[in-house]
Amino acid sequence: GRSSGINAEYGMSEEVELQTLLTKLLIDDLERRKSNPEAGSDDVIEAEDPAELESKYTNHLDTLNKMFAELDDRRKKRDVPDYLCGKISFEIMKDPVTTPSGVTYERANLEEHLQRVGHFDPLTREPLKREKLIPNLAMKEVIEDFLEKNPWAEYY
Repeated sequence: GRSSGINAEYGMSEEVELQTLLTKLLIDDLERRKSNPEAGSDDVIEAEDPAELESKYTNHLDTLNKMFAELDDRRKKRDVPDYLCGKISFEIMKDPVTTPSGVTYERANLEEHLQRVGHFDPLTREPLKREKLIPNLAMKEVIEDFLEKNPWAEYY
């Protein structure tokens, strides 16, 4: 597969902004609570004393930073499995078709090959006519499931 593109970078800047905002909100809330300990009746984070309060906020900040670090690690590992990509374009297939020899291609790419290059399977070199292409519905489902779970891959 190939690595993520431009839209992933856009999402990253939004995530950095969100992490910065959440960090600032936690720190500001801690400062507010420390300067006015009596005002916290409806506060989400409960604590008996300032030390416990500080400890809880520190833990929340650590958790927040770990979550964003894990997200960043997962983003670096993003990859579309090769079996979801066409053998001609190497892009995620939208309309996978199978040839009589069992090879799956993206329909548009294979039809273009048959029209421009010749009536043979590009991989096996066996004779091939457009009418012999079979929609690969199972692969289409696998691809749709992958895209649902990995929306970033749409922009690959």
